[in-house]
Amino acid sequence: MNRRVNNWSTLTLPLESSFSDALEAINQGGYQVALITNKDGKLLGMITDSDIRKALLKHISLEHNVKDVMNASPLVAPPELNDNEAKIIMSLNHFFHLPIVDQNGVLVGLHVADQLGFPEIRKETFVVMAGGRGKRLMPLTEKIPKPMLPVKGKPMLEHIISNAKAEGFENIAISVNYLAEKIIDHFGDGTNYGVNIEYIKEDKPLGTAGALANLPPRLKQHSCVVTNADLITEVSYVDLLLQSHREKADGLMAVRVQEWQNPFGIVRTKGNSIVGIEEKPIYRQQVNAGIYVISPSLLKLLNKDIYCDMPDLFTKALGLGMNLKAFPIHESWIDIGRHADYKSVNLD
Repeated sequence: MNRRVNNWSTLTLPLESSFSDALEAINQGGYQVALITNKDGKLLGMITDSDIRKALLKHISLEHNVKDVMNASPLVAPPELNDNEAKIIMSLNHFFHLPIVDQNGVLVGLHVADQLGFPEIRKETFVVMAGGRGKRLMPLTEKIPKPMLPVKGKPMLEHIISNAKAEGFENIAISVNYLAEKIIDHFGDGTNYGVNIEYIKEDKPLGTAGALANLPPRLKQHSCVVTNADLITEVSYVDLLLQSHREKADGLMAVRVQEWQNPFGIVRTKGNSIVGIEEKPIYRQQVNAGIYVISPSLLKLLNKDIYCDMPDLFTKALGLGMNLKAFPIHESWIDIGRHADYKSVNLD
C-alpha cells in the first residue's frame, strides 16, 4: 500500500536551510523526509532519515547547508502516475518516498509507503535490560526498581513497551533482578498491554548483555532489539533493525554525537616554540546510546550465567572479525541515570 500526502508543503525547505533545519523538519513532519525546493517550487533534492544518519557518520556538522546532506537526484514521479504504479516503483527500489513533480520540475505532491503509518508485525524479540539497581537514583530506587519510576504518570518501562508495541513488536523479553517482583506484578504476561512478555530472571547481576544468553532457544532464532530500561527516546527501533538487516550485521549499536568544549585555549608547541593556538576547541565523539540489534551469531558468544556488558561483547566480536555497525541517532534521547535527568523528563 501507499498513499499521497496532502500536507506535503509542510515538509519543504529552501536551499538556504541548514542541516539542523532539515533535522527539525524530519523529526516534526511525521514522514521521515524533507523536500528541498527553490523559490519557484522546483524540487532540488530530498533528505530522508537514511541521509541524516549517513551525514552524521561523516561528521557533517549541524551548521552545514542542506546541499551537503541531500540527495540531489531523487527518483520522482509524474502527476499522472497512479497510486498502484507508485507502490510498485517504491517496492522495487525499496523506497518509502516518491516525490511528484510536473513537467517543469515543480514539486506538486508526495507518495509515501504505508509502512510509515501502519507497522508490520515483527517476528523479532524486543528485549529490555531491567535488572540494574539504579544506585545513582537512591533513595528513589530503594523500594522501587528504576524502570518502574514514573515518567509523566506511568513507569518508564511502560513507555518503552508502548513504543515497541506501536512499531509492531509483540514478543517482549525483560531481564529482571533487583526488586524483580515489582516489575513482574505490574506487567504480568503482557496481556493488558497487547504484547507477550517473558522474563529472564537473573539470580545475580549479569551486566547489560549477559542475560541474553538465557533467552529461550526459540527467541534466539532471529535478531533481537535490545535496549536499556532507563532510556527515553523517540528513535525507531524498527529503523535499527532494518539497517542491521541491510548491512547483514552481526551486531548494530546506536550511537550519539557527544560534544565537549575544552574550557581553555590549547597551545601547540614544537620544543619551546608555539606553532599553533586553538581557543576552547570543541571535541565531537560518538558514544554508546544503549540500544542494539543482536544477531543469533553474536548471541552465541555469550555463556549462560556469566557476567558480560555490551561493550565487552562487541569488543570480543571485533576480535573475531565479525561485522559490526554503528547507527547514529539524532532523535531525542535521555539516559535517566541521575536525579537531574529524572527531574528533567518529568518537567512539562
